[in-house]
Amino acid sequence: MTSPTDLAATIWPDVTHLLPDATVALVGAAAEEADRDGKPNAAGLDALRAVRWPGLPVPTQFGGGGAGLLACCAAQRRIGAADPALAIAVNMHLFSVGLMVEHWRRRSDVSWMLMEAIATQGRLVASAFAEPNLGGSVVRSTIRARRTAKGWQLSGRKSPCSLIAEADLVCLQVQSDPADGPEEVHVLLLPTKAEGVSVSQTWDTMSMRGSGSDTLVLDDCHVPDDLVFYSGPIGEDDDVVAAGLIWFALTSVAVYLGLAQAALHATQTLTGRGRIAHLDATRAELPSYQSVVGDQAARLLTLEAACAGLAAQMDAGADPQLLLPAALGLKHSAAEVVPAAVGALTEACGGVALSRRMPLERLWRDAQAIRFHPPTGAATRQYLGRLALRVPAFLDLDESAPRLRAATAGDGEHPGTTHADPDHRRTP
Repeated sequence: MTSPTDLAATIWPDVTHLLPDATVALVGAAAEEADRDGKPNAAGLDALRAVRWPGLPVPTQFGGGGAGLLACCAAQRRIGAADPALAIAVNMHLFSVGLMVEHWRRRSDVSWMLMEAIATQGRLVASAFAEPNLGGSVVRSTIRARRTAKGWQLSGRKSPCSLIAEADLVCLQVQSDPADGPEEVHVLLLPTKAEGVSVSQTWDTMSMRGSGSDTLVLDDCHVPDDLVFYSGPIGEDDDVVAAGLIWFALTSVAVYLGLAQAALHATQTLTGRGRIAHLDATRAELPSYQSVVGDQAARLLTLEAACAGLAAQMDAGADPQLLLPAALGLKHSAAEVVPAAVGALTEACGGVALSRRMPLERLWRDAQAIRFHPPTGAATRQYLGRLALRVPAFLDLDESAPRLRAATAGDGEHPGTTHADPDHRRTP
């Protein structure tokens, strides 16, 4: 049920038929315990599986819920308000399945069989796109896949990888070995019980403690060709990569918007009880505190409208390569706005808000994690800055600009020259 504090409720579609109130309540009931123990919310995960949440974005013809991006964002926002750590963990599943859906829509290949298995069997997919030493990029990998007679052989580590110990499958990107020809990025699905796959329990953090984001270890793991469902150039975006990044950016922002709405609700409770003795008034009755809350509500409402609007455009068939900068810009702004908003709300409630008995303490910690989801700030700022300056832009760091110089060397222009063509965004 929508809380009275949820000012943005009318922006989002009603998704209670996909995610009932009773399910959300079950998720929220175990959130505090999961945070305290640093373990995933098992009861909440079971509740989501019971309503066939794993198949939410899979087309109905393959046994799924057929939900578009807007509905998926609305659902993730509801989960984020109940248990942000579980919400961001299962969001990695949602992003991976959304990527498969977008790939199938554009390529019409046999990847539908993977989606059907996920939807009808309730399979949970972990997303292993983050790696140490990538600088926040998601369009390359330090793991080199070596060609074999019937597929690929790979070794390496992926970390952090949410819900990897609970997942049935893992979706990850690897990079082909240059000895096998032109380097490409391959996105593949791998059973977590496959030979050479193991999990190292490394997750012990301040925030999102219940996301189970441990380390995936690959040791001479064999991947057959039929489990590779995408291949593309390194460091570039095509329509499938752009669509997948949009799914991740918008659904993850929706999770943190749910967190922020929970923080507003907690603020309503805390500022409405207990009086400031010499003023004989609660904080909620005082204009100074009302103004603090109002400032944060305004900033959050702007993000809510932008997130829902971009998701609706994606559902309407917008070109993902044209929509990607706006989605990444939204994610970048949310990484600044949400932690600051939750911090300001916590401060407005006074010292009691820092008590472990109060939800704001956990929400404040969980809000900090938004800064670390790839593509992270450094790569996003560079990408958007180059687009704005009309010089070739890439989705990962090009700090010393070798790719920028290579991309502009053939057109007779200085790398800093503004291009008249607004589509000169990346190399061909």
